[in-house]
Amino acid sequence: MPLPKINTPLFELNLPSTGKSIKYRPFLVKEQKILLLAMESNDAKAINNAIKQIITNCAIDEISADDLPTFDLEYFFTKLRAKSIGENVDLRMRHPNSKNKNGESCDGETSVKVDLMTIEVLKDDQHTDRIILDEETGIGVKMKYPTLNSDLNLKGDESELEIAALSIANAIDFVFDNENVYKKEDQTADELNEFIDNLSQAQFEKLAKFFQTMPKLKHKIKWKCGKCKQEEEVVVEGMTSFFAF
Repeated sequence: MPLPKINTPLFELNLPSTGKSIKYRPFLVKEQKILLLAMESNDAKAINNAIKQIITNCAIDEISADDLPTFDLEYFFTKLRAKSIGENVDLRMRHPNSKNKNGESCDGETSVKVDLMTIEVLKDDQHTDRIILDEETGIGVKMKYPTLNSDLNLKGDESELEIAALSIANAIDFVFDNENVYKKEDQTADELNEFIDNLSQAQFEKLAKFFQTMPKLKHKIKWKCGKCKQEEEVVVEGMTSFFAF
């Protein structure tokens, strides 16, 4: 006789990028094994793959974790982890550079409880994914949000400018002007790089602003140091701020 199956509860969230409602179940022991094995490897790519696999397993509605913008995926995993293991996490907070906001030296470390269900993706009112580069010709770029698959395989010796250019090239969806749309898949890598290299500094900064203002998983934490009793406030962002991978 087969063993009875245990029912698992279902939850629902709205993806920040689209507002689409997604039903999901908590992850089970089998998913926790996937994550633990990835964490033991201490390999960022393995951990990213584990997170995507867990989201794919737990989503009841059809969803492609590979195509989710990074902030959607981080938001989904944060809520999934909250409903699977516990809604609260303890973060160890320290003063930046061991000095409190009054400039006094303090090396105290304080445990602060954070409710994962209160963490949201914050959006900048100035953000846009459609950027006009030249008003006269109507030349502009439609950008797409980076995903965990947007790894650029950097060599590690690139300058900040080179990294920014590679990030922009990777995030371009298509280029347009007053008459045509130029799909990214119809262009070679060299043609795309030449397009970026021929931008003015002001135009390049417009594209860079897309990354600076795009939605991010953020949370403001107010805490009181257990040693010097000084109250502090810090904004943490990104999934890795809340979980030790």
